[in-house]
Amino acid sequence: MNKCALITGATKGIGKSIAYALAKEGYHMLLAARTESDLLNLQATLQSQYPNQMIHYRAADCKDQKQVQALAQQTDALFPDLDVLVNNVGLFIPGSFLEEPPEALADHLAVNVLCTHYLSVYFGKKMCQRKSGHLFNLGSVAGKSPFVKAASYSVTKYAVHGLTAILRQELGSYGVKVTEIIPGSTYTASWEGVDIPPEKFVAAEDIAQAVISCLSMSKGANVDEIFIRPLDLNI
Repeated sequence: MNKCALITGATKGIGKSIAYALAKEGYHMLLAARTESDLLNLQATLQSQYPNQMIHYRAADCKDQKQVQALAQQTDALFPDLDVLVNNVGLFIPGSFLEEPPEALADHLAVNVLCTHYLSVYFGKKMCQRKSGHLFNLGSVAGKSPFVKAASYSVTKYAVHGLTAILRQELGSYGVKVTEIIPGSTYTASWEGVDIPPEKFVAAEDIAQAVISCLSMSKGANVDEIFIRPLDLNI
């Protein structure tokens, strides 16, 4: 029987790589992102490669809590027994606290923390009732060592780290796994055009493979966190 997954921020970079990796593993999926045209293209590609799997999508701006709630409800209607939640969506707007616009922190909190919190609680409760499931939260090295020029982003990634730790302690006793993936500089569209060879970065496919590795662990094993950085620490 196929397992099922919800992936936020599914159409680009890390999220897209995770979508391909889970599809290869036989998962039914709901893909979420802001841009419907990107979702349609990804759905069509995956559906053509894996015609026996259900690949659904929903366009949602995760800064809007009502849209996040609607996303949860649609996912629940399609997959009442969701096996895997990948909280990958993220907002990154560089700037120090003295330079950022007044709404910067609120915007980062809405996408990076409140969306992750809502979906984790919504599906975490259902997973606890079934005593199975796996939550993945995408953190950042900025949640371990802050970037002054990405102030609000760093604050919210610290919050993701704390949120994940609490979820792990609370859900683990019910048989639900919680893992934080903590990437360093990963080669995605945001790095295109820089004067650094792509092979110097972590590949998005590396992050996806880490997710698959976690899912392959025995029932009693939980990977708390995976810290993946470029070999060259100057990047």
